[in-house]
Amino acid sequence: MNVRLTIPLVLWVLAASSAAAATIQFEASVDRTRASEGEPIRLTLRITSDEQLGQVTPDFDLKDFHVEGPATSTRMEMRNTNITFTRELTYVLYAKQPGTFTIGPMQLEMDGERYQTKPITLEIVRGTSSAQAGQGENPIFVLARADHERAYVGQQVTVSYDLFYRIQPRNVSFNKLPTFVGFWTEDLFIAQQLDSHQEVRGGVPFNVAPLRRVALFPTSAGTHAVGTLAVSCDIPQQRSRRGGVLDDFFAGDPFFGRSRSVLLQSEELQIEVLPLPEQGRPAEFTGAVGRFQLSVEAQPTQVAAGDPVTLRVLVEGEGNMAAVQPLQVDAAAGVKLYDPKIEEEERITNGVYGGRRLFEYILIPEQGGTLNIPPLRFAYFDPHQARYEVLESDPITIHSEGSAEEEGVSYGLSRRDIEAVGEDIRYIKPDVEVLGAGSMLYSSYWFWTLQGALPLAFFALLVWQRHQRRLQGDVAYARQRRAKGEAGRRLSRADGLLAAGTEAEFYGEVRAAVLEFVADRLNLAAAGLTIEVCAEVLAARQVEAETIAALRDLLTRCDFARFAPAGGPPTDRAAARRLAEEVIAGLEKRI
Repeated sequence: MNVRLTIPLVLWVLAASSAAAATIQFEASVDRTRASEGEPIRLTLRITSDEQLGQVTPDFDLKDFHVEGPATSTRMEMRNTNITFTRELTYVLYAKQPGTFTIGPMQLEMDGERYQTKPITLEIVRGTSSAQAGQGENPIFVLARADHERAYVGQQVTVSYDLFYRIQPRNVSFNKLPTFVGFWTEDLFIAQQLDSHQEVRGGVPFNVAPLRRVALFPTSAGTHAVGTLAVSCDIPQQRSRRGGVLDDFFAGDPFFGRSRSVLLQSEELQIEVLPLPEQGRPAEFTGAVGRFQLSVEAQPTQVAAGDPVTLRVLVEGEGNMAAVQPLQVDAAAGVKLYDPKIEEEERITNGVYGGRRLFEYILIPEQGGTLNIPPLRFAYFDPHQARYEVLESDPITIHSEGSAEEEGVSYGLSRRDIEAVGEDIRYIKPDVEVLGAGSMLYSSYWFWTLQGALPLAFFALLVWQRHQRRLQGDVAYARQRRAKGEAGRRLSRADGLLAAGTEAEFYGEVRAAVLEFVADRLNLAAAGLTIEVCAEVLAARQVEAETIAALRDLLTRCDFARFAPAGGPPTDRAAARRLAEEVIAGLEKRI
């Protein structure tokens, strides 16, 4: 190849590659650089290329803002003879706090090249706070309230987040959920839609819609912060003072009125958490805080040695049920005690979290005699009275007969082996004295009658199922089985027509009853049957000549009565009706 041609060609390729790399433009812009707290800032990232753009994911850090989006749009433009493609990503930013912030540079990597935008500086000034809103200066805000500003460790603190508004918001959605560091939490309510009530705050009436309600249980002493909740919504755009009557009329209209997006954020709450007092703390206390009740029951209390006894300990009330631990059971000498099985149930009553915990212990007496179980004690701290309470059950006495050695009982059992004692046959032994002997079933007449009827009923069911299957799958069999019933229904209709005085229709029904009976019994088409065809088919089936002659006579009578002019020779309708029944009965025996 000519060297003088090669060098320009290489330079042309390098220039084309350089031009291709320079076809992408990456820019960032905002609709405002100064905004008040809670006002939205729209950040637009714009990527322009002379080639179709695929999926693009810019890299940026917006940790100082609540971010919504992006909303994506793509457009194609033609400039002179060049086609450009533009992709725009629009984000809505809400500042978390006042101050001066710098966003960017945003970065984008495409085709192995990295692009970045210029940094943007934003100034966020403090807006009207929710505390001032109570004086009527802000028509819409989110308020966080706690029923206790000071609580003990483990005591329930209920925090409510409510939306106060005097202007109608639209498109309300959660933007940021609160965090609860230092608390065990249980949700009590989360709004699916706005359900408001009236409340006066600072002398100003507001619509109040609950957003979220949560039960917090502090896990340690100290001052803990309750996180903020933020919602975004659209509110009507304020009109200028020079606006006319129409502006005021349409200001709140969702179709014609202009609106703007806002971010509403509650203030952070501080909860002072007090430690549980050391003075007066019972030895049985394991951390339960609230108000509780205790009930203890043993069943049965009179057993043979080696038989199990179930001890049920129920603790229920208001408070964090997870802090209710198994009670200490001091088993008497000669009693084998197994670890309890735990059942629990949570419930919320009037906004207070609580529930029940059931502990099932299994005890097995190893020897006979009277065995005493000391009272069970449960201790908890009552935050309302600021003192410890101790609940105590009655002592339990178990009467055991015999001994494990005499009964030959082995105690090499695991918890799993006897865990199903509630379903075991031994579990009903305490009630044996109330069980009557009763009569034996095998000595009852009705017992043997029922036993004999069962095989017959089963056989009848099989026959009926076979009959049904044949009716569904064998057309000829089905027509043959229904032939007599269909003929009887037609003759009944003929009787009705005769009573109504319609003689021609009467004979038509009689004729159709006989012909369709023959067609159904022989699986033939009724439309093609005539007197001669019927006679030939029946003769081939070796039907007696007398029956065929009776059929001819009946069909001839019917045809004459149907088509003879009025005033013709009279016919004996009763005789025709009786002859039809005789012909059908005779044919039923032969075909």
